[in-house]
Amino acid sequence: MQLNSSSEDERECSCTTIANLVSQPSAVFTLLQHNIVKIVAPLMLDTSLQVRVKAIGALRNLSVEGGEDVCREMVRKDVLTPLVALFKQYGVNWVPEKLQSKRYANIKSDIFLEATHLLWNLCESSEEAMKVFSRENLFEVLWPCLQYNIYGMEVAVTVAQCIYTVSEDNIDVSKMFEKPEMIGSLESLLNQSPESSDMVLLQTLASGITVNVCSILDVADKESVKSKIVSTLSSTLAINALDILQSAANDVSQVGMNGDTQPEKSILEGQTENPVNRKVNELKNVLSAQQVALEITANLCCTSDEGWEDMDSSESSCDEVIEEVTMETESESQENQDMFTFLSMSDEMQAVIRKEEIFTKVLQKAQTAEICVECQKLKHLELIKSFERLQENALFCLNNLVFCLSDTLLGGLDGLHEIWQGLVQLSTTKQAVEKGSLLEAITSAMLSVVKKLADLQSPKLLSLNPIELQYLLEMGQHCQLPEVRTNAVRIVSTIGILFSKNPQPQPILKDIGLFLLEVACKDSETWVVAEALDCIFDVFCEDHLDVIDREIHLTERLKQLIPVFKSKLNAAKKNMGEHYPVISTARTNLIRFVKYKTSLHNT
Repeated sequence: MQLNSSSEDERECSCTTIANLVSQPSAVFTLLQHNIVKIVAPLMLDTSLQVRVKAIGALRNLSVEGGEDVCREMVRKDVLTPLVALFKQYGVNWVPEKLQSKRYANIKSDIFLEATHLLWNLCESSEEAMKVFSRENLFEVLWPCLQYNIYGMEVAVTVAQCIYTVSEDNIDVSKMFEKPEMIGSLESLLNQSPESSDMVLLQTLASGITVNVCSILDVADKESVKSKIVSTLSSTLAINALDILQSAANDVSQVGMNGDTQPEKSILEGQTENPVNRKVNELKNVLSAQQVALEITANLCCTSDEGWEDMDSSESSCDEVIEEVTMETESESQENQDMFTFLSMSDEMQAVIRKEEIFTKVLQKAQTAEICVECQKLKHLELIKSFERLQENALFCLNNLVFCLSDTLLGGLDGLHEIWQGLVQLSTTKQAVEKGSLLEAITSAMLSVVKKLADLQSPKLLSLNPIELQYLLEMGQHCQLPEVRTNAVRIVSTIGILFSKNPQPQPILKDIGLFLLEVACKDSETWVVAEALDCIFDVFCEDHLDVIDREIHLTERLKQLIPVFKSKLNAAKKNMGEHYPVISTARTNLIRFVKYKTSLHNT
């Protein structure tokens, strides 16, 4: 490759070669070893515009194919210095050249588009890139480009995607919106009629930017703004992507029926303006918009998925056991109630969500769609992954909605049990068994539903099908993904806590106790062990369960576990990361729990 050649054609050709190479996983590592970022990055400022666009395209492909780790490495290799310099060359007031014909591409717009894609990828993966974005005030260069009537829809959408990413939890960017006209311009965009899938995506992203900003700034009439946002999200989620897919696939079949022996060649290759390609592009825009809409809806629930996990961990830490050592649960119940109140939406917001039928639409997106045949017919297998991501996003969104909405909005006990049964069936499908991320999303939703049912003290939950319980126990012990095992442990313990409230010890608690002990003693992940221990403390904190404690040798086995758990904790100390709080708390609680139960046995 002649990246430093004096020949413009050779430099351009070399960049094209790299752009094609990075689609091979092994090539990414090799290219990084040869310091390709430092060599290609300066070409973003090449005197030849054609070389510029090819160089940025190669780096963009590298950031996509390499993932987060490669993006962070690219930042360390100083890819941002020439990238920032490139944006500075455009400045705040640049406008695309007016062309007489669509046949002639605007190379400056193409370069800006590729550069924005690259910046977006880097900011999504690197905190350092976010800092550079704020420090260099790149927002001022990007913001005007949301004017799609000047810059074109493709540039406007890409800029919106970048701003949506960088505006999340970013005070520096949010301060840019302190001027009323800034929020006003977003509202103006939301009020326009979405006449194309591009506009649907742009308006959905504008909704996301508004939510990000409103979560930090004290925006006037925030409830009204949220109402408009929910209405936009509802319209986005109402679009039936499956209908678009089926229509495009039917068009391909129709070409074959009309006697074309190579319909794929005539209708799928090299003709961006043909009906099938237009529908495929429309479908991609709709799927992207709906994925963003689901993310925004989840964020409107006052907590992200991570926030749910953190709060759930603290809920199960059994602090009352530690501090009071009386094993009473009134304060724990009050803590759970307070937490639920904190996460509940306002009555106004719940009314808007009910009016827009958001929950129903999210449920529809959470169902498995049979789309393989159509995607193969279109020769766009990447659409399968897009539909899968949409389903996973819907399930995580469902998780948050169930946690935050009133039981009336969720269909009451009957509606929640129907959702539970649907999720259990979904977790046994071939897709869920083969795809761990999908099973994680399903079990996360199952956890939120079972917690809601437990909070409402559903009688049906106390008559759980033994087959369902056994299924959950096996999942918690044998699933390869620790996230799924943890969800299963929490689901089972939630059911166990409900049974433990009965003054008469229930036989099912023996099975639950043995399961939790098995996970606590044998799971390979220290943080899963910690979760299982926390669940044991929650389920068996009541004194009247001492008979089951003795029967399954609970305290005795936990006492034997103390030195083993300490050893595991010391060995994994450097790799605990976000799991450190729950692991550390479990260690402390384990000692105190055993001490208390032992004293109880000796009395």
